[in-house]
Amino acid sequence: MAITLSELKQHVQHALGGSPASQLSETRIINEAGQYMYMAPWKFRERPPLTFSFVSGQSFVTLPDDFGELITAHMDSGLVKAIHFTTMDDLLIRRTTAIGQSQVYWATMVHSETGEARLEIHPSPSGADKIRIGYRSKWIPLATDTDTTSTPDYADSALISLVRAFALGYEEEGMEIRLAEIENGPIYKRLLEKDGIIQPDYGQIRGGALSQVSTRMNLPWDSTADPV
Repeated sequence: MAITLSELKQHVQHALGGSPASQLSETRIINEAGQYMYMAPWKFRERPPLTFSFVSGQSFVTLPDDFGELITAHMDSGLVKAIHFTTMDDLLIRRTTAIGQSQVYWATMVHSETGEARLEIHPSPSGADKIRIGYRSKWIPLATDTDTTSTPDYADSALISLVRAFALGYEEEGMEIRLAEIENGPIYKRLLEKDGIIQPDYGQIRGGALSQVSTRMNLPWDSTADPV
């Protein structure tokens, strides 16, 4: 059951025995606790995959507003095209030396000066290629009393515990000890168990030595006609 900002404010007040000091904001305390919780790769943070169309001549793809971390990315026409992740240094070298294959894209994650999540790509697309991504959502800040959290009901107790710990930590110090007690306590451990059994299994083990040398395409060759 989604929790409203108003309800979380009541937990802050209950933990402190009243409103926090004037230098502190209940809303800020709550959002910081939510952001802290969302630093972990919970299964409930995973969102349905999205497909984005490349814009011809544009060397980046803008990711959704609730983007937290990238889980995976594959070309829509994955039979003959692939995308590989690399460092910013390698991406810039490829851009400045014109290193690139018509069927392979290279990518790295960046954030714009406004905090917008982007996937920088090379080479710049010239056609209507599409990319499919899987990602985890970030914590969406709560602003008004009627705003609700996006956490599942089985995570409510853990979130409330973190909110109370942040409130007491700012008011009375000892933030690290309070957080450690929660993360090593029964509420968090049960959440870890519940979040882990949402899916019965994850198939065969992947990422072994052989997969490190294989391409992410299904064809073992580049389909470019008459390559130079």
